[in-house]
Amino acid sequence: METTLNDKLRDITSSLSYFQPEFVITLGIILTLIAGLFPKIRKSSSLQLLCLLILAVTLFTDIRQWRTLGENPQHLFQNMLGLDKVAVFWKFLIGAGAFLAVAMGYRGREATDRQGEYYSLVLSVVLGAHLLAMASNLLLVFISIELISISSYLLTAFSFNKNSTEAGMKYLLFGAAASGIMLFGMSWLYAFTGSLHFYQPQFAQMMMNVDTIPLAIGCFLVLGGILFKISAAPMHIWAPDVYTSAPTPVVAFFSVVPKFAGFALLVKWVIIINLFGLSPLSWSSILAVIAILTITIGNFSALWQKNVKRMLAYSSIAHSGFLLVTMVAFSELAMQSLLFYSAIYMVMNVAAFMFVHHVERSYGYTDVDQYRGLIKVSVPLAIMIVIIMISLAGLPPTGGFTAKLLVFTSLWESYSTKDNPWMLYLMVFGLANTVVSLFYYLRIPYYMIFKAPEHEADKGKNL
Repeated sequence: METTLNDKLRDITSSLSYFQPEFVITLGIILTLIAGLFPKIRKSSSLQLLCLLILAVTLFTDIRQWRTLGENPQHLFQNMLGLDKVAVFWKFLIGAGAFLAVAMGYRGREATDRQGEYYSLVLSVVLGAHLLAMASNLLLVFISIELISISSYLLTAFSFNKNSTEAGMKYLLFGAAASGIMLFGMSWLYAFTGSLHFYQPQFAQMMMNVDTIPLAIGCFLVLGGILFKISAAPMHIWAPDVYTSAPTPVVAFFSVVPKFAGFALLVKWVIIINLFGLSPLSWSSILAVIAILTITIGNFSALWQKNVKRMLAYSSIAHSGFLLVTMVAFSELAMQSLLFYSAIYMVMNVAAFMFVHHVERSYGYTDVDQYRGLIKVSVPLAIMIVIIMISLAGLPPTGGFTAKLLVFTSLWESYSTKDNPWMLYLMVFGLANTVVSLFYYLRIPYYMIFKAPEHEADKGKNL
């Protein structure tokens, strides 16, 4: 018994050297909270700079971890966490997305009074996302998701007005329901396997002995919780209200950080529930249906939106569907496409919200109609938004086009080998929806360049 305890302590001690990025973030949470207690610091931009410094150091430690990590994954803290180069890449994307969102700044009446709480909550979400990207234990998955979720509920309401409070309450209610569903599913799987270490071959072997119907129920319940984090159908209904009412830097943050953490978990989850290709359920077909619904709902709902942030919310849902396409293909090329698409999406989506944030702060514009003739105010701004929108739509020669090309190439490659008709349906729906997305992505550049400002249009009518 004493030897076993010594072995556990030795394992925990050796794991600490691989936990440097998370230590930096934890220290950052404490520092921002303490620094926020001093009025002089709160009234300056020092806390924003401190948060950016913490995230920069985190990114640096992620890069060091990538260079020093071998090809074999490291099992940390009694197999609670699994660290490999894919997990490190996800952590880097999470940190980079958070850095860009924090760099947007935040102005409001709470900016001077609650900066410490604001930036500590942002770092808390990043910490939870890091842990979720590495999690290989169901209990740690739940704790990580709750750390992300509770911090996100508070950030949603950080405008402290009626709309943001209502959106925060909706997010809380939907999130609590999703967490309850997920926890119920985890309890089923624990009852079947007697283990919480889901990313182990023994876990999948135990699930092979379970009848199809109870196994499907447990897996679907957990999958529902993951779909909520990545805002995929049918668990997407929280996103539009939250994106519309939350502060724009927070929305930019939500559009990448929790989503990437959810996909990092989903990759591992699909591997396990597929039971090494022996699952009685066709998970590729199930995920294909979910991807079709997500892409279609996201794109067609975005067509009718007048509010720019709400339109980008549905756009983010559609992009979750395109990322799910790689889960359907699930090959080496598909996983590479997933990481590349995520990197391009992170840069373009945060850039889009930076543009929206700038226009919102400078001119008070929130609807597409208000963007009329904005090119006359700033030509470089108009050029940048055109590039961003055509990249999000997936038109050549942008990175968005390359990302979607790789995604559909991986899907076609998998269809050629597996001959699953749902993969073909998904490809047809995905390509058709790419065309549909042009109608709302190019609407902003159209209003900016070709529509006259409202005061000039009114003069023309009077003449």
